[in-house]
Amino acid sequence: MERFWNANKKYIAGAVTIVSVFIFVKYILALVLPFFLALCLLSLMRPLIRAVEEHMHIGRGILAGGILLFLLAASGIALWYLVSEACAWIRCFAGNIDVYEKCLCDFVHTCCRGLEQRMGVDAGDMEAMIFRQVGQFGDDMKRKAFPFLMNQSVAYARMLCSAAGFFFMTFLATVLLAKDWRNICADFSRYRLFTEAAKIGREIGRLSGHFLKAQGIILCCISVICMLGLAAAGMKNSVLIGLFAGLMDALPFIGTGCVLVPIALWQLIQGKLWKSLWILLLYVICAVTRELLEPKLLGKRFGVYPVVILLAIYAGVKLYGLSGVIFGPLSLLLIREIWRRSPIFHEND
Repeated sequence: MERFWNANKKYIAGAVTIVSVFIFVKYILALVLPFFLALCLLSLMRPLIRAVEEHMHIGRGILAGGILLFLLAASGIALWYLVSEACAWIRCFAGNIDVYEKCLCDFVHTCCRGLEQRMGVDAGDMEAMIFRQVGQFGDDMKRKAFPFLMNQSVAYARMLCSAAGFFFMTFLATVLLAKDWRNICADFSRYRLFTEAAKIGREIGRLSGHFLKAQGIILCCISVICMLGLAAAGMKNSVLIGLFAGLMDALPFIGTGCVLVPIALWQLIQGKLWKSLWILLLYVICAVTRELLEPKLLGKRFGVYPVVILLAIYAGVKLYGLSGVIFGPLSLLLIREIWRRSPIFHEND
């Protein structure tokens, strides 16, 4: 047994580490998530709190609460602006629905006529079949999807209350941690487990900050490219659409294509071929920009190849659900840091 352990202890320890990290992130972290998020927020705010504290004799808890309230107000204003713009666009779309319907009918008619000339298919029958399918889809949406969404109002209210409680608990935990942070560190610093966990937490925080900074730069670059490209194409609300495309590009498995490709398709339906091709070229430029910037901005300082991060996100979504977009890379970094710091993995190096 001892010989088996000596020969395979690295593999056994590695398997135990992976399973332990999965159990921690999947089950334990979910129970203390507001406090974990509060700790992350406090780590980000500590430099600002120290800078303000040097010039103004205000309690650290009050400073943390004030900063959080300011960020919450700024986020609320930005969200209100985006929702207002989205509502204005929906009203504009609803007011011009007849124009859009006519453009769609003309596009379908032109396509069917072209197929009739090249393939001998009857254009009238094809148009009737297409519009019959579109009508059936609309009827299904009215009969099934819309009532389902309306019937979920109680679930939506429950989710809203749960989210409000979560954010309030996070806010309160951040204020209390900021107030007593020095005493907490002094009390727990004599425990080796705490000091090792603090080192791992600082390293993960540094890597996460580097990753977020790189993604933020890429997001800004792609947003500016989209804004300028859409403005050059004469698109209305190019700033808002460009910003939204940049935000979508930051999300894994989505990208700017979910914004630019439908716009290009709609321009094609309206008969604006060159504008449609320009927007598709803009989509290609955005994809190439990310591919060029990501390796340079992440580089060796992050220590993990981008494809490994993509794998961690995919596996995280499979294991943790939608939250795996964050918890997948977090689990990868946690396993990596435990492997780097544990002597059992480096005995024969």
